[in-house]
Amino acid sequence: MDVRELEREIARFDPALELARASTPPASWYTEPLFLQRERRTAFRSAWVFACRADQVARPGCAVAVDVAGDPYVVVRGADGALRGFHNACRHHGARLVDGEASADTLVCPYHGWTYALDGSLKSAPRSAGMADFRREEQGLVPVRVASFGPLVLLHAGAPAEEPALELAELAPLLEPEKLAGYAWFARRTYPMQCNWKVFVDNYLDGGYHIPHLHGNLASQLDLASYTTTLFRRCNVQASRPHATPGSARGEDLSQRIGEGAIYAWIYPNLMLNRYGPLLDSNLVVPLGPERCEVVFDYWYDGDPASARAFLDASLENSDVTQQEDVWISEQVQRGLASRAYDRGRYAPSVEMAMHHFHRLLAADLRRGPAPS
Repeated sequence: MDVRELEREIARFDPALELARASTPPASWYTEPLFLQRERRTAFRSAWVFACRADQVARPGCAVAVDVAGDPYVVVRGADGALRGFHNACRHHGARLVDGEASADTLVCPYHGWTYALDGSLKSAPRSAGMADFRREEQGLVPVRVASFGPLVLLHAGAPAEEPALELAELAPLLEPEKLAGYAWFARRTYPMQCNWKVFVDNYLDGGYHIPHLHGNLASQLDLASYTTTLFRRCNVQASRPHATPGSARGEDLSQRIGEGAIYAWIYPNLMLNRYGPLLDSNLVVPLGPERCEVVFDYWYDGDPASARAFLDASLENSDVTQQEDVWISEQVQRGLASRAYDRGRYAPSVEMAMHHFHRLLAADLRRGPAPS
């Protein structure tokens, strides 16, 4: 596929069509490498995306390396307590400054020792004497915008029109980000899978359509007749009340885990926040290639995790059952998308409105094309 074919395939999805008449994006959106290249330069650079957990940069000197669809960044907590983000590249020859997590008073390049303060300014550049027109004040790290949202730190690689608190204001009554900031993180799980990142997002956004067919354990905990979907500007929310007698296909009583019901919030393009009972989990869908991705799950608890270990272990085990089922079906979908018999599908209008919402937002980014770097 060349760029002209890419543009033709983008145009084959019509975002103006009402849901009942619309067709899904063609299979090429999920298989062709040029689509992922375009998405990396559009969708992932024009949205607030997950960078790290707030607890990872809670103290001055904490730094976390962040990868957003192949672009390297670093989030730091300065000595002044300010949260900052930068491109994770030394201004000398581009070496990454931070891998993983670190705690230090400065950021030191492992290649030639250029040293940066936590506000991004260049403090030391060994052997820079003799560089013509070299101005240290112009050689600081290149900044990016970061902001806190509940227990998360979000990053925007472009020029955001609004801070997350405003852009995602519709989620506040449901997620209560200020309250969630006090939740305690207790676990991370990562699920690699052989599918395009959008296949997993589509599965999440099908309005519970697949739950009774694929997730017997989850279906026994939720009142699927109460399932609702609400669309906002750059996010949407699916919600369900608990089953009258919530249990498990495996015979467990999970009423404490489900609580008053489940809230599934999706933030464009690749972040999910799931709230239920005393628990919160985030799902970050990371594109790794045209037909590869991984989903990173972080889990929080409204209380002291050490005092609820048995409950939390059971919750993680229960969650894993659902995730393994989603991995399996996502990979099955990816295989089917390669069939010569499949081109485009249709939406079930009563349930798949959130998926259509995602595709319309993505189509708008793809049609605009890459922003100037």
